[in-house]
Amino acid sequence: MSEFKNIVIVGCGLIGGSFALALRRAGYSGRITAYGGTRSPKIALERGVVNDIETSFDRGEVCDADLVYLAAPIGGIIDFLRTRSTLIKRGALITDAGSTKTEICRVAKESIPTGVHFIGGHPMAGSEQTGVEYARADLFDRATYVLIEGGDESRLTCLKSVIEGIGARVLLAEPEAHDQAVALVSHLPQLVASSLAALNLSAKDRELAQRMAATGWFDMTRLAASSWKIWRDIILTNQTNISARLGLMIAEMQSLKDALDARDLNRARELFDEANQAIAAQRSMRYRGFEKL
Repeated sequence: MSEFKNIVIVGCGLIGGSFALALRRAGYSGRITAYGGTRSPKIALERGVVNDIETSFDRGEVCDADLVYLAAPIGGIIDFLRTRSTLIKRGALITDAGSTKTEICRVAKESIPTGVHFIGGHPMAGSEQTGVEYARADLFDRATYVLIEGGDESRLTCLKSVIEGIGARVLLAEPEAHDQAVALVSHLPQLVASSLAALNLSAKDRELAQRMAATGWFDMTRLAASSWKIWRDIILTNQTNISARLGLMIAEMQSLKDALDARDLNRARELFDEANQAIAAQRSMRYRGFEKL
């Protein structure tokens, strides 16, 4: 971490604020500043999450940061790369925490000037809550943190060390492979949770169902509290992959419905067996270390 004496966090909300707090917990003693919007940087400064508010970009001056951490919504990340990346000093490293990678990496390649490095990233950590008020130093503990291949190897090694230093486990992937996988394990669950929660609005027995809802329902719908402001850009930049996974989900549900309508429980039993196997396989992978896809 000592290589980065000055770090600026663009979009200091839940992820960006947690990154700053995790750095401090890991012993980072350099300068951390916040940029993006008016509310979040002020709150981050008041709460001691950052040392100062970054003003160089708005003044049109070159930013002195060695590491630029883009934790804004995807649209904000793309806009920053297009409009502010020329104000980052040569030799600096830019990384991001966006939930999709193909479009961000494409814009980064087109926009970032020679001499400035970029490595895409995506921490598989977060919450339905947003804002720096909810930032915590342990958010990345044992979380998978995807880094995108293709950048400078020495910079990748350096960033990997930082990510592992804040408690996460690094996984390397290509942008397209990342977006296909995350559509299944992150984006589809969000849409399923939102759909399940929304069913209550039109259910005839809504009041009784709400009174009977227990931990199973709340566990399944926790993500339904997520902000559309965040998810709009995720869906927009991964539309094809999400649609494909959603199609598979619909086909699975239709197959199950057809079997139940025919009073055939074999399909339901097979579904439980397959799901049990999938969960067992997932748990066996949970504690693996540095890998490459």
